[in-house]
Amino acid sequence: MPEHFDEVFADLDIDTRGPAQLDPGEIFNQPHQTVSGSHVESSRQEPRFEGDTSELPPAACWTLQALVTAPYVSEADRNYWPYVQQYEESLRSRLSEMGVVLTINHEHRYAFTEPAVDPSPHSRTILRTRTLSLAASALALYLYQQYLSAPDDPIVTGQDMADHMLAYKRPEDTDEGAFQKKIRTAIKTLCDAAIIKEIPHTNRYVIYGVITSLLTSDRIDALEQRYRTISSAQFRDVDDNIEEMHGD
Repeated sequence: MPEHFDEVFADLDIDTRGPAQLDPGEIFNQPHQTVSGSHVESSRQEPRFEGDTSELPPAACWTLQALVTAPYVSEADRNYWPYVQQYEESLRSRLSEMGVVLTINHEHRYAFTEPAVDPSPHSRTILRTRTLSLAASALALYLYQQYLSAPDDPIVTGQDMADHMLAYKRPEDTDEGAFQKKIRTAIKTLCDAAIIKEIPHTNRYVIYGVITSLLTSDRIDALEQRYRTISSAQFRDVDDNIEEMHGD
């Protein structure tokens, strides 16, 4: 909106790229651009920089950058979403040139990108992502189930998540402080991945619908099978740090 879990989840991927840092909002508000519904009226203006040869208007170029750098772009991203709709085919084509696939969920109105499966030895991976810990992936599975049970009110509390994670605590683990830190790190990881968002001044979190695309049925089946396999080990030692790999 897609990376690899710890070695236990080496073939599963969920994108945890950080949010886009671009903020072209002031330019979007200039008189030469208008938005009507999902249609954007925009023309190719002066080059954005010396050597700019793109045929797309600046706003569409920034949208392309957001699709590569952010976990996903949703209807709430008013600076980008209209351009995802208006320039879908052009954006899809430019992404495919880099070995990246664009997925758009028109029903829930969000878009994200994933690495294409290109068997050529000449192919290069453009999207650089992070590694989820076992704790974060366990929490993501729980949130997925919570979202499906109440898609119209996808709210979960911090205590709900902490209580769920206690099921993975080993009986011999007496370091309560370290375990709670592991839970907080997992929650922060999924917030950074824009899968959940804390409601200000509360201990409640909104679960974003994009989780249903990030956790496909195949990935869910694999996660559940592996949790059954490792249930006796429960929270074996894993690295809770997130290794960020920036795009080239």
